[in-house]
Amino acid sequence: MITRWLAAIATLIVFAWASSSHARETVTIFAAASTQPALEALRPVLSERGIELRTVYAGTSALVRQITHGAPADVFISANIHWTDYLMDQGKVAPGSRRIIAYNRLVLITSPRPFAAPEMAFGEGYPLDQVLGEERLAIADPGHVPAGIYAREALTSLRMWNKIKDKLAHTQDVTGALLMVDRGEARMGIVYATDVRRSPRIGVLATFPAHTHSPITYFAMRITGRNSQVAQTVLEFLSGPEGRKAFTAAGFGEAP
Repeated sequence: MITRWLAAIATLIVFAWASSSHARETVTIFAAASTQPALEALRPVLSERGIELRTVYAGTSALVRQITHGAPADVFISANIHWTDYLMDQGKVAPGSRRIIAYNRLVLITSPRPFAAPEMAFGEGYPLDQVLGEERLAIADPGHVPAGIYAREALTSLRMWNKIKDKLAHTQDVTGALLMVDRGEARMGIVYATDVRRSPRIGVLATFPAHTHSPITYFAMRITGRNSQVAQTVLEFLSGPEGRKAFTAAGFGEAP
């Protein structure tokens, strides 16, 4: 009798485990590379609630191309409003789902880190081309990737672009620019302020004045034709108190 009772209990446990595992939902997020620290911090929190994140990180423009060609994204996080407008025009964004989740700043970096060195005064007239000399400045592709687009705007505003455009090392996303400087393949780079936390060897030389470039705004939205219920849950989580807290902890500016 006891043996049969234990066997029955074991069967129920296995059944319950199997049922709970099948009940878990998976949400695929295509996200701007710079959001990786915040999303990875949120992964275990969502897992506890039965939602597993499948993440794809890259430059916003590359992700948009994949989504327009049918890549299976449930939620998209962009670092640039123009690319989200493009997706909306293509009918890829669920109506009314786009929302602001964070902000960022643009910085000039170098490596090895200049310990105890204050940020320099950086403005129009700074001889960036002379400081670079024969070395390169790493930035994300200024023709398509948001971090590179912002960098070009800032350098143009400060009348530096024409002087250094032939000294640039283009990368596929902002993480690539960070890594080039981190590995010593470029003397300087332009990345988001939050990226600096990803390497102890990187130091900030200067922060670009906010008026020199478009606002660096992160948008999250739901992609049409996917599992709308669980994707909407994740979207609301990202723009809710816990999501905002994770982005703020990663150094992002808080959304309104």
